[in-house]
Amino acid sequence: MDVGVVLERLGLPERTGPWLEGLAGVPVADAGIPLPGPAGAEAALAPFALEERDRAELLGLWPRPHGDPELWWLLERMYGVVVADLGSPAWREWPSLMDAEDPRVRCAPVFAFAAATPLLRAQHARNGVPDEVTAATLADVGRHIAKTRVMFGRSGLEVAGWIALHYRDGLYELGRLQYERAVLEPRGAVAWYGPEEARRFGPELAPGQPVLRLHIPQTGPLAPDAVEDSLARARGFFADRFGTDYPVATCTSWLLDPQLADHLPETSNIVRFQRRFTLLEDGPVGDADVFRFVFQRPVVAPDEVPGRTRLERAIVGHLRNGGHWRVRTGWLRLPR
Repeated sequence: MDVGVVLERLGLPERTGPWLEGLAGVPVADAGIPLPGPAGAEAALAPFALEERDRAELLGLWPRPHGDPELWWLLERMYGVVVADLGSPAWREWPSLMDAEDPRVRCAPVFAFAAATPLLRAQHARNGVPDEVTAATLADVGRHIAKTRVMFGRSGLEVAGWIALHYRDGLYELGRLQYERAVLEPRGAVAWYGPEEARRFGPELAPGQPVLRLHIPQTGPLAPDAVEDSLARARGFFADRFGTDYPVATCTSWLLDPQLADHLPETSNIVRFQRRFTLLEDGPVGDADVFRFVFQRPVVAPDEVPGRTRLERAIVGHLRNGGHWRVRTGWLRLPR
């Protein structure tokens, strides 16, 4: 199918053209995408733990193979990408489709991931992953669908690239925290030491060594007991399933900005979380991250958001006074 036709018929912005060209080369199985019919849609969406409004809308948008050839072409190739990437450590870009007016297009990644869920479940089973860990990991899809609606006022999945990490078998949610297998190296906003500097801390901190990148899902307070329990599980969980010891975890987040401690009490969950980490040098500006995670806004607009909590007031006040928040990288040693 001509990519230009797909671009036009689906109302996708021109910036997605190169991505669609890449999709055109993705192998598609003879059977296409194993998406169930409408009768199986609810069961296919159930692992995502969707909010009721999102569940109802996705059921109403459920695609049919003969309804729209361009949409089905897109779905088959999205699914092909997910299948090809299962088990791969390489990051693949998935552009946001939130500019599309057709909600079926904005939700296309959700349908592709739903079709691939049985494959991910099977991979987890081969790795000996408990069902409750698989369920918690997949529930992140529903959280991000809900967040997309809040941020943009309509349905979709803005961060398909993030969810694709889960479907590469690259991320697991263990209690309060999520963990991604990686190696120590600078990548994007993630800073790391050079070889000489890392040597001061021990051989496990050297560039190229295995590491768990720690992520913080938006599932409620960062209660110290819940954090401690998750950290205590991580090292053994990954060693048992992947045969590699991960003695160190890193975290790259605005939540590690020490400026927060100037505004929050030492007993706050955020400050207590920060104190677990050894920080690297100053990181990039993270105002946009703060607005996405605290206010669920896609743009930085301190004059348009409420100051209902101490944290919100601190964030807005700091920006209005000409300051910026930073994304910082820190590390800690995981207990055995």
